[in-house]
Amino acid sequence: MSERKYYELVVTPLSHYDLFLDFILQISEIGLEEFEDKIILRSSDPFDDTVWGIQQFQKKISEHFQTEIGVEISVEEKENRDWIESFKQSVQPVEIQNFYIYPSWHQPKEGFSNILIDPALAFGSGHHETTALCVKAISENNLENKTVLDVGTGSGILSIVSAKIGAIVDLCDVDEVAVESAKDNFAKNDLTFRNSWVGSAGNTENKYDFVIANIIPDIIIAISNDLKNRVAENGKLLLSGILHNRVDFVLQNFKEFKLVKREDKNEWVSLLLERL
Repeated sequence: MSERKYYELVVTPLSHYDLFLDFILQISEIGLEEFEDKIILRSSDPFDDTVWGIQQFQKKISEHFQTEIGVEISVEEKENRDWIESFKQSVQPVEIQNFYIYPSWHQPKEGFSNILIDPALAFGSGHHETTALCVKAISENNLENKTVLDVGTGSGILSIVSAKIGAIVDLCDVDEVAVESAKDNFAKNDLTFRNSWVGSAGNTENKYDFVIANIIPDIIIAISNDLKNRVAENGKLLLSGILHNRVDFVLQNFKEFKLVKREDKNEWVSLLLERL
């Protein structure tokens, strides 16, 4: 692609605007613009993975609500000589706890546990508040030699953090592209995981010491039984991707667990639960 070009993605939900906005906030690290009833993103990437992800999300929530949830999606190529360099300058490394997450056009930082992840538009690279909340929670738990399941792994960043501190990691995502992205990022960081699959928590019968689900509340609720069934005795469940006004809605579905810790960052919340 010529450096004079960039792409503009316009998403127009016909209903359930907040659900689509929450989802796009989860999968995008580049910021977005809201204009009237539209969600607008701009990037040097043609948005193929992002469009596919939004389409899959539309199908999932349509199945969940048992009615067709409409959304209009358009991608337009535009000219801008300076946009790509501006994009790179806007994506800075991020420090979370002892981790330094950086793109390939920056250097690792001495004194930190470095994680290399280039920002793919479909998946996280550490800048979103929910990622920071999860990294903090993972860091504060002793997961060395513990089994971890990362549900909705995206870029694999939370799996990578878990592996960095010695956990035995399984990861999954309903998006095949996400699973491949996570595998690539493990390889870039010279780390290994145990198992991966395209699907969700219901595709395994294994029990885990620590289960992570950094996804939107409606999907957390939809797969809540599968998440609960994956947590071993005395195990913990980390839920994130939750706006503060949805916390009670989520907790109502996990009454078999006690709330160990709640963390807030701006309007986002993570919940660390433990099986009773």
